Amino acid sequence: MVTFPAMGHCIPSLDLARLLASHSLAVSYITTRTIAQRLRGLMDESSQHIQLVGLSMDLIPRKSVSVVISFVESLRDPFERCVEEQGSRRPVCIFSDLFIDWTVHSAERFGTIRVIFAPCGAFGTSVFHAILGSTTRNKLRKEGDIVIVDGILSSAVKLTKEQMPERFLQLDLADPSVRFLMGTMQSISKCWGMLVNTFDELEPRYLQHLKNILNGKPLWSVGPVVPLGCIANTRGKTVDISEHKLVQWLDSKSPCSVIYVSFGSQAFLSQEQTQVLARGLAASHQPFIWSIKVSPETVSAESNQEELCTSYLPEGFMERDNGLVIWGWAPQLVILSHPSVGAFMSHCGWNSTLESILMGVPMVTWPMFAEQHFNSKLVSEELGIGVQFCQNLDAIPCEDKVEESVRIVLCSDEGTEMRNRALKFQRMAKRSVGEGGSSTLNLQAFAIEMHKLMNLKGEDRIEKGYDVNV
Repeated sequence: MVTFPAMGHCIPSLDLARLLASHSLAVSYITTRTIAQRLRGLMDESSQHIQLVGLSMDLIPRKSVSVVISFVESLRDPFERCVEEQGSRRPVCIFSDLFIDWTVHSAERFGTIRVIFAPCGAFGTSVFHAILGSTTRNKLRKEGDIVIVDGILSSAVKLTKEQMPERFLQLDLADPSVRFLMGTMQSISKCWGMLVNTFDELEPRYLQHLKNILNGKPLWSVGPVVPLGCIANTRGKTVDISEHKLVQWLDSKSPCSVIYVSFGSQAFLSQEQTQVLARGLAASHQPFIWSIKVSPETVSAESNQEELCTSYLPEGFMERDNGLVIWGWAPQLVILSHPSVGAFMSHCGWNSTLESILMGVPMVTWPMFAEQHFNSKLVSEELGIGVQFCQNLDAIPCEDKVEESVRIVLCSDEGTEMRNRALKFQRMAKRSVGEGGSSTLNLQAFAIEMHKLMNLKGEDRIEKGYDVNV
């Protein structure tokens, strides 16, 4: 298993590796040294069939897209050396992140099949593919401020220009990120099969679209891959608050009254963004938990937490008795599963979106980049379990819009309807990963295929339909 070197990709891949290991499949999870070090803290008895391998490379700064792409491409040689060192124990399957296309060539080199894992949802993957997956033309039409994405089943998807990254509108082939994403989307057709971190009942139309793209090759929806038994799991990070203090604070609040605010691991708000958001939260008069992550450059420049509070938050904000600020990481699943939490203000990364759905919590969304815009559209417009108040990483939220959105979800009849729908999807999600559920059966079917493959050699694999070039 080789995954894109970002925690939002690595953690669901490790969760999936655990599930595969529970079916007696031996998984070599290959990543960078830094990520391997983080993930070792998550290894337990359920990980006994997982070999965690850290390549002799490190993470790179996220600021330059071209540098990130170059780094991803540079993983190929050490990955292939790692496979070669297995000797006669060559893998029966290379399990590749959707956003790593060089594994096509690695699979051909080692005579094995390539299976894709899409850590994002079916809707986001479908839109990406419609724009970037065609070798002849992208399927975008522009009508005023609306971008229409054709080719997704029988109906087009309409997005505002703000929901579509500018580089996708222009598709400048001189842009390394455009070339990179086009390569990854076009490589979908070169896989043997595909697993998606979603469940049948959540995105049936878009799963069908992906099946059409695969043209008869197998697709398994296996999500949410969040293990139901690990609510206290911090999923790769050391938290910056005592769980006892956190739960004690939550226990003091009324059911469904608290909004939890967190924007993932990749986005750091500016001082102005933070202050506007703080004023909006204060104006809503609703209790909140806010996990604030400050960029490493800012942390190194500040001497202590008191100075951070002074510079980042409005005067008197920390003295409020209805808010809990966590400077750093919070145990997200613990918070979302608490009965006092009634809303999740999120960037709409797919992991956070699925966790919110799994816990039956409606969302207040601020999508910032990548497929987060598509996820927010799915949540707010198609599933009806959220409301969007801002978009784009560099945008300054409207203070009144923050207040209004929080109060809609927590205090209005509309918010009650969102919560009821969120609870309906929660029940669906839990059924899907329970005994006899759609995701459980799909995972079992995939594991059976892998066990069959392990017992076949050479020409027998081709005869049985496991040809790497099919």
